[in-house]
This record gives sequence, structure tokens and C-alpha cells, in this order.
Amino acid sequence: MSKIKYLFISRCLSEFAGAILPVVFPLFILKTTHSLSLSGLFFTITMLPSVLLTPAMGVWIEKYEKKKVTFFSVLTLAILCSIESMLLKFGRYDFIYLVCFAILVAIFSMMLDLSSKVLFTELVDESELEKYNGIKSILDNLSVFGAPMLGTLVYGVFGFSSVILILAILYVLAAVVIAFILLESKNGGNDQIVEESFVQKFRIGLHFIRTEKAILKYFLLIMALNFFVASSEEVTNPGIAIQKYHLPTSIFGLVSIAFSIGVILSGIFIAKNSKIEFKKHISKLFVLNSLVMVLIGFSSVFLISFNAFVFFGLMLFFEVLLGFITILVNVPMTSFFQSQVPLNIQSRFFALLSFSANLIVPLGILYTGFLASAIGADVTYIINNILVIVIVCFAFWKEIGRGFRAFLLKKWKMSK
Repeated sequence: MSKIKYLFISRCLSEFAGAILPVVFPLFILKTTHSLSLSGLFFTITMLPSVLLTPAMGVWIEKYEKKKVTFFSVLTLAILCSIESMLLKFGRYDFIYLVCFAILVAIFSMMLDLSSKVLFTELVDESELEKYNGIKSILDNLSVFGAPMLGTLVYGVFGFSSVILILAILYVLAAVVIAFILLESKNGGNDQIVEESFVQKFRIGLHFIRTEKAILKYFLLIMALNFFVASSEEVTNPGIAIQKYHLPTSIFGLVSIAFSIGVILSGIFIAKNSKIEFKKHISKLFVLNSLVMVLIGFSSVFLISFNAFVFFGLMLFFEVLLGFITILVNVPMTSFFQSQVPLNIQSRFFALLSFSANLIVPLGILYTGFLASAIGADVTYIINNILVIVIVCFAFWKEIGRGFRAFLLKKWKMSK
């Protein structure tokens, strides 16, 4: 526990910093460009390099001690934020600087995420992985709980440069804590790494996904969800709350906090109801998740004549529900992959899943940004989630058909 606690502390600091930037950065870019489409284009451009480099990054990380890679990544993030904060203080708001900063932060954040995941496995005994994964999940959610509110508050009062300075301080502290980890490698170094080229590893992962129909179904479903709904934080939520309802940026962070409350409550619910097989209800939970987002969109459309804070209160309520249902979907999905994917290719599989998901997100943001500029963020939110419901129904049509037939049979028996 003495070793893993340092990783947990460092992770809490870096996760807290990482949760601030995705909330505040879109507000700053939207303020700078005054356009949802340009905002969507900005985040598409800045996210693509890290996404495209992810597979190669994973192979590169295997060659080095994970503690050193983690320390290097988090220290580099601290240096990048320090430089950007100074540039902003001196009034250097050049768009090219912001693009370069965002690209580098995305790359080193991905490197930090990949290396810290492997470092976690090296520090924890196999028999205790489930226990400490649970602790990590709780700490991750608690770490990001107050970050959006603090970030938007500092941004509204002191400006974007002060937010970046806080991130630099948090990353420095995270790097210092990492240095305290004394690591004894479980496998005695990198000698036992299987000698496979990157192309071979990539093909093996693709072959497994292509030949396992259940895995392929969930894989494609995740891609569709990421395309249509992963842009909420960057495009639809700011577009609805800030651009349409003109709510203060200082309270916009409450949206993410409300979502986090739902996530924490869902985690507690799952822990206390471990006998429930959530996977059996995953299609219903997928649909319910999108229905909540549809309700947010309709609320924005029909409550425009009311006080903005009336809508915002309702939006926060729906965000709590959204966070709650999202975890009910994610936990059984992850458990399914862990139980069905062979252990010897799990890291390869999850790297490919992450690469594919991250590749589709920028395209979804770009598409949503342009559509929101044309017809409004709330209407776009409604359309996207109706499409998700259609895709889910198509993916689970056999299960839905069996459930519907069972329901009709039950009603018929009750009527006799």
C-alpha cells in the first residue's frame, strides 16, 4: 500500500488538473472565436495528433521503466502549462500558440495515462487488482468532483492564464510525488516482452475484434456513441448554457459537478447491489441514457421564455441522472471486455479500443460543432441522441425482440 498510495496521490493531482482544462478551455476558445463551428474545428485539430500517435506511443512506452515515463510526462505537462501561463500573462493570445499548447498537452496527457495504467499493474499484486481498481475509481471521481467549479470560478474572476498557472502547480506536485515511488519490477525488466512488431500487434488485435461477434458489436456501439454524444463537454453544453441561455461562466462548472455527483452515487449503488446483473439490462440503460440527453435538449428548446436559472436547475438535475446511468452502462461494458478478452492480448485490445474511440471523438466534435452552428446546440443534442437510440435498437434487436415477446406472453397469460 505504501507504494501505490504515492501513485494514487499523484493521480489525484493530475486528474484534478486534467478535469479543469476540458471545461475551461472550450469557454476560452468560444470567447475568442465567437463560433461553435470554429471551436469544434480547434478541438478536432488539437486532438488528432495524440490520437494518431497512441498505438506507437504504447509500443514506445514498453521499452522504458513506467515510473520514469510517468514522471517525464507529468513534468512536461507542468513545463508546458508554465510557459503558456507566462505567454498569456504577457498578452500573447496567438491562435497558433494555443493550438500548439493544446496538441502537446493532449499528447503528454495520453502518455501519462498509458504509462500510469501499466505502473498501477506493476505496483499491485494480481490478487488485489480488483480491490485497488475500486479504490482508484472512487479516488478518480472524487478528484475531479470540484475541479470544474474551481476552474470556471478562477476563469471567471482571474482569467485563463491563472487557470493554466494552477494546472502547472498541480502537475509539479504530481511529479514530486511520483519520485517517491520505489519500484521493483515484477518481470525483471523488459526482457520478456514478446518480440512482435507494431504491425503484428495491430493485426492480432484487429483479428480478434473482427472474429468475435459479441466483442465487435460492443466495439462498434462504443464508436457510434463516441461520435454522437462525446462532444457534450466541448460543444453542446457550452452552446446551450453559455451561448443560448447566457449563463455566467463562473457557474458553468456546476454541470460537470452534477454529472460527477451522479457518477459517485452510481458507484455506491453498484457496490451495494453487486448481485444485480447490469449487463442483462445494458440495452435498456443505453436507451435510457440517451433519453435523458433528449430531455435536456427539449428542455432547452421549450424553456427559453423562462428564467435562465430555471432551465439551469433542471439541466443540473438531468446531469445527475446522466452521470448515474452512464456508470451503470460503463461498468458492465468494461467487465464484459475483461471477462471475454484473453488476458495475454487485453492491453493490446484496450489500446486499440482507446485509439479507435479517440479517433472518432474529434470527428464527432467537428460534425456536432458545424451542425450546432446551423440548427442550434439543443436541437443537435436531440437529433444525435435519437440516432443513438436507433443504433442501439438495431444492435440489440434480437434481445429487444425476445423481451417484447416475453412481455406480450406475460400479458396474455395474465389476461386469461
